[in-house]
Amino acid sequence: CLATLVIMLVGDTYTLINYVSFINYLCYGVTIIGLIVLRWRKPKIFRPIKVNLLIPITYLAFWAFLLIFSLYSEPIVCGVGLVIILTGVPVFFLGVYWRNKPKCVNRLTESITCWGQKLCFVVYPQGGVAEEQ
Repeated sequence: CLATLVIMLVGDTYTLINYVSFINYLCYGVTIIGLIVLRWRKPKIFRPIKVNLLIPITYLAFWAFLLIFSLYSEPIVCGVGLVIILTGVPVFFLGVYWRNKPKCVNRLTESITCWGQKLCFVVYPQGGVAEEQ
């Protein structure tokens, strides 16, 4: 979020749209790859909607073409998009992966989460307790 704010202040909107569209298409493709992997590894789990595998495979072919074309035509924009995605890695390790955090870090992450939920009007259902699995 901070990187996006800096880019908006420094760059133009067209460049920001290019960053976001590359990131979106990358995430969509990874999601479809996950769908295909789950269909092969766990074919018996419940799925509310089940489509023929030809549809996601066709989508992935077009996705790969668009992603390769984007990387070829605008490598710097795609690189910055990847850097924006990678800025979330430290946040993941601080907030999710690190289990035995000191209380001050827990308080900080909880206050940031609460602030973000209030800002975006988002709350956990069922009394505010997150399910851990």
